[in-house]
Amino acid sequence: MLGQDHSQLADSRPASGPANSNARVRIMDLAEYGEQHKDVCDVLIVGGGPAGLSVARGLDGSKKDIVILESGGLEESAETEALNEVVATEGTWNSRQALRRADYHKALTRHWTHARQGYGVRCRSLGGSTASWAGKSAAFDEIDFAKRDWVPNSGWPISRSDLDSAQERALKILNLGPNCCDDDLWALMRRNCPDPRPDPEVLRSFFWQFSRSTIDPMDVLRAGREFLRDAPTPCRVLTGATVVELLTDESGRRATGAVVADKHGIHRTVLASTVVLAASAIENARLLLVSRKSNPMGLGNAHGTVGRYLMDHPCAVVARFKEPDIVKMSELFGFYGLRNPAGVTMYMRGLAPTPEVQATEGLLNCAAFMPGERAPDDPWDAAKRLLKRKSDNYISDALAILRSPKLVATGLGRMALQSPLVPKGISQFAVNQVIRFRPNLAAEEYLTRGLPHKLTGLEIQTVCEQVPDPENRVTLSEKTDKYGTQLPLVRWRVGEAEMRTLARSACLVANSFENAGMPVPVVDDWVTAEKYDEAAVIDMAHTAGTTRMSEDPRTGVVDRNCQVHGVDGLFVAGASVFPTSGHANPTLMIVSLATRLADHISGRP
Repeated sequence: MLGQDHSQLADSRPASGPANSNARVRIMDLAEYGEQHKDVCDVLIVGGGPAGLSVARGLDGSKKDIVILESGGLEESAETEALNEVVATEGTWNSRQALRRADYHKALTRHWTHARQGYGVRCRSLGGSTASWAGKSAAFDEIDFAKRDWVPNSGWPISRSDLDSAQERALKILNLGPNCCDDDLWALMRRNCPDPRPDPEVLRSFFWQFSRSTIDPMDVLRAGREFLRDAPTPCRVLTGATVVELLTDESGRRATGAVVADKHGIHRTVLASTVVLAASAIENARLLLVSRKSNPMGLGNAHGTVGRYLMDHPCAVVARFKEPDIVKMSELFGFYGLRNPAGVTMYMRGLAPTPEVQATEGLLNCAAFMPGERAPDDPWDAAKRLLKRKSDNYISDALAILRSPKLVATGLGRMALQSPLVPKGISQFAVNQVIRFRPNLAAEEYLTRGLPHKLTGLEIQTVCEQVPDPENRVTLSEKTDKYGTQLPLVRWRVGEAEMRTLARSACLVANSFENAGMPVPVVDDWVTAEKYDEAAVIDMAHTAGTTRMSEDPRTGVVDRNCQVHGVDGLFVAGASVFPTSGHANPTLMIVSLATRLADHISGRP
């Protein structure tokens, strides 16, 4: 599941000099680079996550020499996790939010802690955020690109159609199915929308799909593993390579490379005529701000816009279903399998207010989804506590396991399918059949790491976009990391527009269900009482907006081609360029924009 073993991949690459390599990619730890303190390439990519790796993929066949700098290794480690520290300003979280955030994000990460990463979830290893994601993917809506009178600072300098070609390629990179996220998906599945249904003039179905590994049938896609199996050429990956400064010529108007530190703190220089900053929305802003040789305010920051307009996806529990309705509603708003030429894709159904309702009521774009709540006596949670010797009551945990033999047996069967002794073709076929005919069961593979869980409740959670507010921002802390680089200081607040949207979504769902004769959820007290400060709102680790795209450098950092204003050859990839964030998980958009950026770079001399 998380943390795949790369030993077979590495062993299959013949040695070439001090690094392992295959015909397409050379991988080397920067600390093993010897005495050479300078390197030269055509395209230097800072960051080995989905954005950086997708730019590199898009340059395949361009004959450009590509170097990817990855601060971590092939896997996450405690040592590199320390470099992810983020300082959050006082008042960012109340006690309820901090507890929910710690519980929510730790489920999918190895080393993350709320104390160290006071904002966001960053992963330092080849593959970046895909080390900790659940594979959940969706495209932005048409309305997300539009300038809306009720959403300050909204509007993109490009349209959704400008991304059509790149998005089709992004779907293949992420091993996704048809790009259909609304009620049109029912026709593709050759079935009718289940009745009863909410009024489609008020709420439409919204479907997320899940990016599946092409290597391990039981896992979601991990970008690092996929890249190593089919990397562009010529390409080199330097691991343990932490960028401490971006370089330009004396005028500050042309990018020339980067200064990189290895794990021992030894600095080296990599020169390039094209530099792509793809290190996450927090790190992208941080690196621009600390690169001050040609401009005391940092690169691309003549108007003080670097780091501003920080966004995420505020999320809160807004309602819950009563116990008799849990099974029915979890099936209606659960998971669906779609067979397509690439295999079987799993989709999850939620609900989103229509663009007309958003405009009429002045709402932000949002969507509700319905995850299950685990029982206190869940057998697999009990087993994990016993194995880790962290149980508060060993007898109670042992009894929880004995009381659920069917769940335990099912889990053991799934673990057997993950065994290397089972041929991949057999496990792939088995998993595809489960996704196609029992998608709610298959969802456990992705959301619970392959172990079935005992559920006692069904929540309605709403995730929404965030108003691009220049006061929400990344700046520099006085505290530094082990290389002497100032840590990012984050100021992030959820405003009235977001809270009103989250609360209103609960009322729209409850009223629409009642009108349709469907089970009516119990709306949370904070919604009915309009006590917004009592809501446990958290970030979804979908950090965006800190180097936003704008034709005007006074309101953004990069132009429509993702080049930093005023710095030729310096580009930015990732969610940091989003002018608005939509409500959809950002990875598909990140890969689409990175693929489009690669097309642009391919045409550069």
